[in-house]
Amino acid sequence: MIRQLVPRLGAGFLAALVLALLAGGLARVLMRLLVVLSGEEGRFSLTGTLGILAVFAAMTVPGAVAAALGARRTSRVLLALGAAVLLFQSVVIPLQEDRTAFAAGGLLQVLTVVVLAAFPVVIVAQAVATSRLAAALARRLGPASPGVRERVAVVR
Repeated sequence: MIRQLVPRLGAGFLAALVLALLAGGLARVLMRLLVVLSGEEGRFSLTGTLGILAVFAAMTVPGAVAAALGARRTSRVLLALGAAVLLFQSVVIPLQEDRTAFAAGGLLQVLTVVVLAAFPVVIVAQAVATSRLAAALARRLGPASPGVRERVAVVR
């Protein structure tokens, strides 16, 4: 049992970390676009970027591990909760920090809305892809336990 548990935990962690790196990096690029659109000078630090990547990973690791262990409903709930936290932050933070792009109007305002609308797309795509990747990696490891194969053979 332990021999199969550890690789499945690893599969969940790997899926969450890889997709958090992609989604968090894309979110960081979108944040940079918002700064450029507002006309401000960006002051992004490596520490801030790593913090964003860590938050994206922390919100998906529990759901990814659950998906790798085969708990589909639990993984969906955990990933949905993590995505909800990220969605809330993706709406609240830009609205608190950047009011100049909304006040400008015209094309600048449209571009700002498009960039802001990209955040939920990235976050939802991350949650869905994390669930699928964790489950796919776990499937490559084989059935959950040797007894499962025997039970399936007896039932047939």
